[in-house]
Amino acid sequence: MIINPSEYIERCLKIQLDEQVKDLFNTESTIVTFNKGDHPVREGNKMDAFYFLIYGLVRGYFIDKEGNDVTKCFSSENQFFSSECFRTKENSSLFVECLEESKCIKIPYNLVRKLEELTPAINKLYWEEIARLDGRVKDLFLMNAEERYINFCREYPNLQNRVPLKYIASYIGIQAGSMSRIRKKLKNRL
Repeated sequence: MIINPSEYIERCLKIQLDEQVKDLFNTESTIVTFNKGDHPVREGNKMDAFYFLIYGLVRGYFIDKEGNDVTKCFSSENQFFSSECFRTKENSSLFVECLEESKCIKIPYNLVRKLEELTPAINKLYWEEIARLDGRVKDLFLMNAEERYINFCREYPNLQNRVPLKYIASYIGIQAGSMSRIRKKLKNRL
């Protein structure tokens, strides 16, 4: 089955694009597939595109000063990844790893800039993504580990059984052993 990027985006994001925007989208976007374990984004690299997941699962992570792998975010079906370089106009500060085979629509940043001018719906989506990421940083500082896990379950309701426990623990800022205890304690509540 051939996927038309504009139709897929319209259906998944529940937005209506005019014909000029659809033509730009279909001409300048491409469909790409990454294997499990691939890194479409690497720390220090300059990125030039967003990715919108058709299917699959990725995680964004960085390596801290002590050499620890720290999970920053997850993206799965019908979500974007690789927005940092667009926002900061700098090289990537993190890696993105495919936890499953992932099929994506690759949307060049220069296309997004054109689309922001042509359709307010695209601009709104961009700012919603930024707000989501900013909220995550705030939560890390204000919530205890149990609250952060509950928040993870609410934010990513379909990922609890798809993401390895060590990455969930890393995402909420605790050790894997503590993660097991929290899951056991909350098992009947979630």
